[in-house]
Amino acid sequence: MTHLVDFMIVMPLAPQLLRTLGLPPAALGQLVFLYTLGAGAAGLVLGAVIHRFERRALLLAVYGGFALALLLTALAPSLPALLAARVLAGACGGVLSSLIQATVADCVPLEGRAAALGTVMTGHALASVVGVPLGLAIASALDWRLAFGALLLLALPVALGIRRRVPRLPARPASPAAGAGGKALLALSPALLLTVTVSGSAYAVGAYFAPFWVGNVGIGDAQLPLVYLVAGALSLFTSPLVGRLADRHGRFEVFVAATLLSIVVILQTTHAALLPAWLAVALGAAFFLTVYGRWIPALALLSELPRAEHRGGFMMINGVVTQLSMGVGALAAGLMIDIDAGGRLAGFDSVGQLAAAVSLLAIPLAWKCADASRRARRAGI
Repeated sequence: MTHLVDFMIVMPLAPQLLRTLGLPPAALGQLVFLYTLGAGAAGLVLGAVIHRFERRALLLAVYGGFALALLLTALAPSLPALLAARVLAGACGGVLSSLIQATVADCVPLEGRAAALGTVMTGHALASVVGVPLGLAIASALDWRLAFGALLLLALPVALGIRRRVPRLPARPASPAAGAGGKALLALSPALLLTVTVSGSAYAVGAYFAPFWVGNVGIGDAQLPLVYLVAGALSLFTSPLVGRLADRHGRFEVFVAATLLSIVVILQTTHAALLPAWLAVALGAAFFLTVYGRWIPALALLSELPRAEHRGGFMMINGVVTQLSMGVGALAAGLMIDIDAGGRLAGFDSVGQLAAAVSLLAIPLAWKCADASRRARRAGI
């Protein structure tokens, strides 16, 4: 939750950042770009060397770097200092999701892994329902710097909890017999393509959800946060539930069901016209619950594919691919839509059709991953 709040809260704090530091509007783009640049570079580096380190120590080191980034962000006196702090935040906080997922996958047996991932992913809901609203309230009442300071105070007991509760996972040097180079990458290419389809299709719609819901569906700016609050509150229950279902009935089977349901909701969302406020909130929440809920069985399925000594590195690379896919999805959607003088989006129905088609492509890719996992288990790998 803590590293997600740090990422999510920057854009809502934009007016205060611009005003107090005297920044031009273009600085916001620089902050986001440098965060993702730091995350991508760190993900590639960690993906290559993660197997050499004891996992709990690495997790504590990266989380410590994230805490330092929070401190530097809160104390930043100028734009260059703030940009440097956000690079560090991206390099540490931006890779924490992948590192946490890899740690969960290594700690939890296969039969309970999806439920564990679903439980951990409730951190996304907590960030939306509790973290961001509370941080914005602190910034509004006092100062934007104190929002990051409060997050730093929360990060300290989290670090202590990691030290006390996360088991030690020794380094796992890759064995020559495990395969390497182009052959290993080719074997995992369906998994990475699955990530591209799931995250790219989600963000193609998600990136422009807010302006479409305000301009076309007619929900007010004051009511829009209700969509995220309802989705976040419900996902506290649905995320663990989806994980338990995936453990009980199969990752692939639950992924297919979640994907087909998400396609229906994507098409309804992107073709929506004026709606009553209650229905707009309900449909918007359904979009986020279904589109992001399919990630839980997908992640559990992906964690089964690499050998144990390669799992951490693969999850880090997968995290980089996730961020790139989100950017490509948003870019593709931006090329397909126009915004008129009244704030209405044209072409969003075409974005939904493309996202639905790409989501369908995820199903055969997931089947290929599931088949590879079954064959690996039969071979005792």
